[in-house]
Amino acid sequence: MIAYLSKIIKINNINVVGVIRKDNDETYHVLTIKKRANAISILAKRTFKNIEELQSKIDSKLPVLLVVDGKGVLNKQINFNEEADINWQKNIDYNSIYFTSYKTENSSFISFCRKNVIDEITSTFKSHNLQLVDVYVGSFLSSLLYKSIQENTILSGDLELEFEEDALVSFTKKETSPVPKKYTIGSDVIYNYELPLYGALVHFFITSKNVEKTQNSNLTLEEVIYKKAFNYFGIFMLVAFFTSLLFSYGLIQFYGSENNELNLQNTYSNQSYQKILNLEKQKQEKLNIINQSGTFSNKYLSFYVYEISRSVPNTIALSELHVFPAGKEIKAEKKINFESNTIRVKGSTYNEDDLNQWLKSVKENNWVRNFEIVSLKKDKNNATLFEIKITITNV
Repeated sequence: MIAYLSKIIKINNINVVGVIRKDNDETYHVLTIKKRANAISILAKRTFKNIEELQSKIDSKLPVLLVVDGKGVLNKQINFNEEADINWQKNIDYNSIYFTSYKTENSSFISFCRKNVIDEITSTFKSHNLQLVDVYVGSFLSSLLYKSIQENTILSGDLELEFEEDALVSFTKKETSPVPKKYTIGSDVIYNYELPLYGALVHFFITSKNVEKTQNSNLTLEEVIYKKAFNYFGIFMLVAFFTSLLFSYGLIQFYGSENNELNLQNTYSNQSYQKILNLEKQKQEKLNIINQSGTFSNKYLSFYVYEISRSVPNTIALSELHVFPAGKEIKAEKKINFESNTIRVKGSTYNEDDLNQWLKSVKENNWVRNFEIVSLKKDKNNATLFEIKITITNV
């Protein structure tokens, strides 16, 4: 099932978040990416001081690719020609660390940290409802960008990467924070501290055989794909529901019309001509009333009630909602005049911001032709009392 969905649903928009760990705090660099065919575009670049600010500013619906660096992350070059390096690599307990490595013909460049460090960070992101799809460690994946940058020395994060004959041969860690350096990749200009994020993104979309990393079974694309599939299915079901509702309404109108014609024929055959004229007159008067009341609208009256009531925030209380209200007091033997195409709403709130936002959202509905605030005042309890008049499009 997931294989089939993966062919249909693609992840083309993603947030790449670089977590730079320091002694007392963390810095978060974010690249918001859009992938079109084989081209990658940076839509936005931002930096945040804490996870709460990050969560409030980015689109939490987009999946997150995590790159961790800074305090607790160690970097090492393993020379395949050095026995000491080979023995060191053999003694690594991969169950206790999280690593990302970049291999060349003669060496492996590995960045790693304790597993609990990554577990803590991923747990924090999940608790803030951010969808993680994968985690990378360190700055060596900037090597994947060498052919685009074409410089023998590349500053990646706080690592200075040295290249010879198109291959990474060594690195040097800066003791102090380096001066930010710009690089141009395609039409995008990015800084050295953003290069590891871009490199991880390239590997995420185009897996390189030179890269090895810890596979986290708790972070997979399946959940993201299933969520997107569920959203698409929900939209499809909603469209199908309203289509069937419209179809059923059409049938009701059709058979209602047919039934009216049969009743009319029966009336003609059993009543005198004068009575027919009287009935026709009465019929026309009633049709005028029905037309004014909106019964023949292409939307049920409950549609407008539903559209308004479902958008009301919890902080707003509606006291009255009249659809096509009577213009004056109803009296016996008197003609009832309806305010056709009109909805009147009364209510109260203590939160004017929510009220303004709600009024704005109601006004933006495509069925609203005119929007008028009839009254707006405060009562003795400092509650805002309001009355609005909505004129809807022709029905």
